[in-house]
Amino acid sequence: MSEWKTYKLGEFAELRKEQIIPNGKEQPYIGLEHIEQQSLRLNGVGSSNSVISNKFKFYSGDILYGKLRPYFRKVYKPKFEGVCSTDIYVIRNKKLVDKDYLFYLVATEEFTNIANSGSSGTRMPRADWKQLEKSEWNLPDLPTQKQIAQILSSLDDKIELNLQMNQTLEAMAQAIFKEWFVNFNFPGFDGELVDGLPKGWSKITLDEIAKVKNGYAFKGTDFINEGVPVIKIKNVKPNKILLNDLSYVSREVADKAIKYVINQDDILITMSGNRMNGTPDTWVGKVALFQRQGEYLLNQRVSVIDLTPDYSHLKYYLTILLSSIEFQNYFISSATSSGGQANISPALIYSTEIILPDLETSQKFYLTIKSFYNKILENELQIESLTQTRDTLLPKLMSGNIAVMNA
Repeated sequence: MSEWKTYKLGEFAELRKEQIIPNGKEQPYIGLEHIEQQSLRLNGVGSSNSVISNKFKFYSGDILYGKLRPYFRKVYKPKFEGVCSTDIYVIRNKKLVDKDYLFYLVATEEFTNIANSGSSGTRMPRADWKQLEKSEWNLPDLPTQKQIAQILSSLDDKIELNLQMNQTLEAMAQAIFKEWFVNFNFPGFDGELVDGLPKGWSKITLDEIAKVKNGYAFKGTDFINEGVPVIKIKNVKPNKILLNDLSYVSREVADKAIKYVINQDDILITMSGNRMNGTPDTWVGKVALFQRQGEYLLNQRVSVIDLTPDYSHLKYYLTILLSSIEFQNYFISSATSSGGQANISPALIYSTEIILPDLETSQKFYLTIKSFYNKILENELQIESLTQTRDTLLPKLMSGNIAVMNA
């Protein structure tokens, strides 16, 4: 094992303070809302065209650290350049430290704890760089740093590969959906239209094929750090469920909400959110398919669109259809407003009109798309396993408790 030496953070890391006003020049924009909690990944990227105030410039290899509520551990290392919110520190390395090693150091629980201990503000605590740069850290030599970073990066590379595979699978599913149900280019179609639709297809409202089940009204005091997981609005994104930022309740509270357990392959929809002035991740009426097994509870203002047994084969069709921009616009424009947020009701969902394909076509689509969703789930489970492995190794490697051999 190489000799480890103690340095202050300010000796091997500094802030990049280059501020710019986008002025219509389009480039990637990262706000706090785009960095996932705990996972070291993004959930999306915005455009600088949507922002007007001063922003920080970042470059490939810089470290982005969410200074607002640092206990959220919002950390990301972009492989591209762009601009970010001024609520994000842009950190770069000095000569004493490898930039990838620095990224993982910033991602440690120890760094998060130090950032929390020196944060200012009670309701919206912010990390204090002046306090952080005085913190002391043991660093190995550069070759050892690179070895440690390479081990952790190899896991993140596998995670990224699975994420890219899922994006490809989702895009393929969307493309097949469009080809079949928008362009009417599906197997067995003879070209005959009746009232603008293929023969055997019809227009119906959702109350003919599904019921809406609302979530449970948990109290704020019900939530604890560990226990039975609860799916909230924040966990439902367009055509995606995020499980890295869950809330929990005790066994006793969960037993009271036993009727609100989410079933595998339930279609979830958010009943409250923003209109178009917010980001897509915060819009009202977001729809996604819940594919997990296990006990998960549904919070209020998230509902299940529960297909009746005769129409259960429509779960993939309906998920893709209702998560489309057309239906997203419909839910937003039809929502009522209360307290600054948009709300939709079960009555609105029931009255939503959709096109119902004939049974043969819809069953063929189900069988075609099923393998895509199964592979997406398989990749998600592998991502969770790799993430757990990385986060287990991270503190041990960064503290020297696991020695590495230099090449």
